[in-house]
Amino acid sequence: MSKQFAVSPAQMKKAEAACESGGTTCAMLMRNVGSAIAGRISRLVKPCVCAILAGSGNNGGDGFALAHCLKKRGFTVNVILVGSLPKTELAKDCYDEYKSDFNSVISYPDEPQKALEAVSGASVIADCVYGTGFHGELSADVRRLFAVCNKSAALRFSADIASGCNAADGSADEYAFRADMTFALGAVKTGQLYIPCSEYSGDIVLLDIGIGENCYSEYDAELNNDSLADYFVNRSRITHKGSFGRLLNVSGSENCVGAAWLSTNAALYTGAGLVTLASVKEVTTSVSSTLHECIYLPLGSGSLSADCTDKLCANAKTASAVLFGCGVGNSDESYRVLSALIENTTCPIIIDADGINSLAPHINELKDNTGRLILTPHIKEFSRISGLDTDYILKNKLPAAKEFAAAHNVHILLKDAYSVYASPDGFTAVNMSGNAALAKGGSGDTLAGTIGGLLAQGIDIPYAVRLGAYLFGLSAQYAARERSMSGILPSELPQLYPYILREFFGIA
Repeated sequence: MSKQFAVSPAQMKKAEAACESGGTTCAMLMRNVGSAIAGRISRLVKPCVCAILAGSGNNGGDGFALAHCLKKRGFTVNVILVGSLPKTELAKDCYDEYKSDFNSVISYPDEPQKALEAVSGASVIADCVYGTGFHGELSADVRRLFAVCNKSAALRFSADIASGCNAADGSADEYAFRADMTFALGAVKTGQLYIPCSEYSGDIVLLDIGIGENCYSEYDAELNNDSLADYFVNRSRITHKGSFGRLLNVSGSENCVGAAWLSTNAALYTGAGLVTLASVKEVTTSVSSTLHECIYLPLGSGSLSADCTDKLCANAKTASAVLFGCGVGNSDESYRVLSALIENTTCPIIIDADGINSLAPHINELKDNTGRLILTPHIKEFSRISGLDTDYILKNKLPAAKEFAAAHNVHILLKDAYSVYASPDGFTAVNMSGNAALAKGGSGDTLAGTIGGLLAQGIDIPYAVRLGAYLFGLSAQYAARERSMSGILPSELPQLYPYILREFFGIA
């Protein structure tokens, strides 16, 4: 699979222009959009009555192409012209070519009652009104139409972006179209990664409409996808446990036994050759009764103490990666241990949870110029280490993570519904895999262990972090195939890794 991107509206226009100069016209792309969206909708629902809301611009043209393709697949299509007849040449041509296929064409707001009845009687509503050009506020008439759509029991789809949302900054009119699924055309739009736009988007599905990877000369971030499998460590018959690295996992305390279990379990399921859990005796005693494949390094009792620093640093000399912080407690003692590990090791160190909290007051004292430290904060933890307000972070995840990573020479995985990875050299990526099953305690520990296990195997930091986030998100989607997301536990997900690696990535 080729690279995929998150782009601003301006960057998308440049990509479309590059695509057209290469011989694929915008008219072709518009018809590709109709075919691609119709194909996805027909996989989800049987032929039924569909209301297509079409604006006067090119997003409306996408709607006309979609109506034509759905009609060919047996759907009844009622087209509602929102605002006026098509105004752009592309949309006009598409309308003139396909209007004979439509079961009805209704003008809104000229025929308000008829339009609202068509929406109310539809099993599928497709939003093709504004696309990426929208900014400002919706008119009163469109708000009324969208209010009826949003209360409907129909499946609601948006073409490219939910109408009423700003594709650049993620702002949205409060009456914006609320989609169950948004088909991002060619690339995800940066605004879709931010609240409130993300809340109106539903599930975001990226569609290939014929714009090649080489057309994206500018973009805000890459997207994680199956191509990351190229960096996974394949196994030959002539190997041994030392071939797949050793992770030292410094996690857990008397009050947080589960964090140590979850992170260690996840690391084991990624395929790390040896995993050592270094923790207090209350943790090692408990975890050893159920996790038999790892090595245990007891560190006293209660909580992590700086007294164990020499012991940990000696053990870390043979590690290919270190994970620090899951449930260790936020204390000066924790920071002293972490500081010593940073000073006395050369391997990658992933710092999570309490490791991040203990580091926060000392972030400006961090002196490591090797670019081997990986911080995995959620939004509030990132606020603590960056000093930025949480509301600001939520609206500026990409630049905030990018600036912090560059300023401190660290790798950042800023965890959210769409997590952002940033490297010290300015590269950014977004993870789109996952679902609401991950909104549970223990998910962060499991993700940290997943990344730690990949790092231990020698995968380069940028790819280990991105692959770990992607794999963890896919496991939640995999589990949700047959079960409710409400009852899926983070502890279960690593058990799915071997199946996902074979099914999705083809890895033995």
